[in-house]
Amino acid sequence: MTLHIPAQPIEALRPSTFIAEGLLNPRGVCLQADGSLLLAEAGSGSADPPFSGRISRLHPDPQQPGAYLPGEVVAQGFRSMNMQARMLRDEIMGLSDIACGDGRCLASQTDYIGGSRLLDLHYSPPEPVFHSRGNLNALCYHPTRRSWLAVKPDTNQLVEFCNSEQEQVLAQLPALDQGQEAVPVTLVYEPQTDAVLISLFSGELHGDPARKGIDFADYAGQVIRVQPASGQIEGVIRGLQLPTGLAWCPQGKLLVLELCSHLQQPLPPNWNGEPLQGGFTRFSGRLLRCNLRSGQVEVLARGLDTPSNLCRVQGAVLVSEGMGLPGRPLPRPDHTVVPLSGRLRRVQL
Repeated sequence: MTLHIPAQPIEALRPSTFIAEGLLNPRGVCLQADGSLLLAEAGSGSADPPFSGRISRLHPDPQQPGAYLPGEVVAQGFRSMNMQARMLRDEIMGLSDIACGDGRCLASQTDYIGGSRLLDLHYSPPEPVFHSRGNLNALCYHPTRRSWLAVKPDTNQLVEFCNSEQEQVLAQLPALDQGQEAVPVTLVYEPQTDAVLISLFSGELHGDPARKGIDFADYAGQVIRVQPASGQIEGVIRGLQLPTGLAWCPQGKLLVLELCSHLQQPLPPNWNGEPLQGGFTRFSGRLLRCNLRSGQVEVLARGLDTPSNLCRVQGAVLVSEGMGLPGRPLPRPDHTVVPLSGRLRRVQL
């Protein structure tokens, strides 16, 4: 049974705090056995310097439960690419995710110049163990197949990396209802079915040249289930607005991020730095908790700034926020202007 997001989900807002600020496009966060966090930052997107992507470790603050000490950089110098000129939106590409499994910890990196790859963080500096063409986005370990699965938003594929360096395409995602591309964003392993759940953006409609960069169908985002062995696809959730991060609650409920409420104010090629939303309405993202059995949907957090990734920790979930060119002026809902900044938010569950 497919769950449809209601127009007005139950409000169950949870307390939240920021545990890290001033980050450069934070993306994937991975909890380690010692309670520390590994954090991937895509970087500033600035051409000077072009290699601002980095991986940091954040240790818990022993004096303050739920808080973390300032991050320690464990690897740096990864290419960061600003896609504004091409996308007309706030999109910075580079390091995208971190996942652990089978005693290894890998990071995914998109690099259209040097080639995308998966990096083994056991080494210093991290060593590439798998290579790929195009955009390598979210990453997860599949314990039954003992392989690494990733999604590719530029080719709309679920791919697998095993012993060889050649990726294997497990599923080609079909177009959505209005013929737009099904753009995969994040994936998470589902233990009950041995499948993976994938969040899907609705690709641009390309129907109105005047809306280039923001010509998206509203609430056309989905979560789908893909069986890696057969490539079989089935719908899980419909009616989402640009879904990004996915994570499981201990009770088996699914946490889903929505990037924003709607799209507006793209960044045109002649943009000169004035405060604009940058495609995605800032400070309008949500964190939803979905009961896939009963169909109940709760809003746990709202007002999030372009949230992208989730990481479950004890009693809470961490949300990566703040996509785009750091420091650029952002209009807030209260009509004030603030500089864009990447942050990690802790939402109590």
